[in-house]
Amino acid sequence: MSKRDRKQIPMHASIMHSSKAAPLGDVGYGDTVSILNREGTQSKHSEKRIISNRRVPVVAPDGTPLMPTKPSRARRWIREGKAKPIRTKIGIFVVQLLEEPSDRKKQSIAATLDPGSKFSGVAVVSKKNVLCGFNLELPDYIKDRMDKRRMLRRGRRHRKTRSRECRFLNRIQHKIAPSILVRKQFELRVMQEMAKLYPISIIGIENVAYKHGKGTKKESYFSQVEVGKQWLIAKLEEIAPTKLFAGWQTSKRRKELGLEKSSDKTKQTPESHVNDAISLGALLLGDVELTDFHFDIIRRPKYSRRRLHAEKPTKGGIRRRYGGTTTPFIFRCGDYVEATQGRKTVRGWVSGYTKNLISISNFNWKRLGQFTESKVRLLDRNSRLLLKSQFLHRINPVVSLGDVL
Repeated sequence: MSKRDRKQIPMHASIMHSSKAAPLGDVGYGDTVSILNREGTQSKHSEKRIISNRRVPVVAPDGTPLMPTKPSRARRWIREGKAKPIRTKIGIFVVQLLEEPSDRKKQSIAATLDPGSKFSGVAVVSKKNVLCGFNLELPDYIKDRMDKRRMLRRGRRHRKTRSRECRFLNRIQHKIAPSILVRKQFELRVMQEMAKLYPISIIGIENVAYKHGKGTKKESYFSQVEVGKQWLIAKLEEIAPTKLFAGWQTSKRRKELGLEKSSDKTKQTPESHVNDAISLGALLLGDVELTDFHFDIIRRPKYSRRRLHAEKPTKGGIRRRYGGTTTPFIFRCGDYVEATQGRKTVRGWVSGYTKNLISISNFNWKRLGQFTESKVRLLDRNSRLLLKSQFLHRINPVVSLGDVL
């Protein structure tokens, strides 16, 4: 990480690497703990890396989230066999108790969301700690994909091939624009993952007021942004009581806390969105102590799922298969894998395949290369989430999250 990049990260927010940011079986960080992940994939994690956060989330034997604990206590529980480490889908490590806890008392913990059109910020805050913060890269390709799907469907109606009839009056239920809905579903998914780790008692969200056609006759028309916002609030109410705040309230509280605000929304640092989410937590809980916290960047995999065929036909008028998550191998699109080709070793996500080769892509969904099946090793199954800290372009030297920012 360059000196310039270090200046962009505030002192109160350190980037905590998940265990996936290091080669599997890494040694030199204490005793190695082996855990069995979902789908039967096996990986090893350093004990110190598992509990590198200031506060470690704790769940009961039945999966109920409890109050976070100190790293030293989590280490002792693991050594004594009272708890086991678990890796979550959002890169946070949790200890699950193997025995019934002596106490289930809970303090106030707030989960907050700073929504945006292209990027959003999520934070989980208690009065004494900032537990975690995430920048969400919202999908922005839905409209283009729907336009292509419409074009292909219209073309099939003029050819002797399978197609459905035109349906114009089948939208009888309340509808949200797909480009808005997919963003709100993404934000909801991350908040639901937070609720599995922390005993969230209240949720805060910045109330983004927006009207289409402001100052014109269209101003009185409904806004899809408002419809999506109300849908998200209704879903968050099912998790915990939700409270809305105006943008000026967030700005005022952020300045009182001394947190910086980046004018560049695309900058992948806590100043762009997470600091606003932390300020929302302070509005909910009162005085909040600013501490180091786990920070990461999350986005969705960009694979195609439903397109029936390619847009351009090949020789003979045959349109080849396009998209889908299945492959003829044991891997599926979105699986996190490690691949080797000569001296080159990369880690990334399965993005497609040809006849005998598997395509591996990085966090930005740019292809790193194509590899034979025997040279690809499964690390984790598709969770429909991509983590910046999980991406390693090369194993030697190890690339940290700060280097790829």
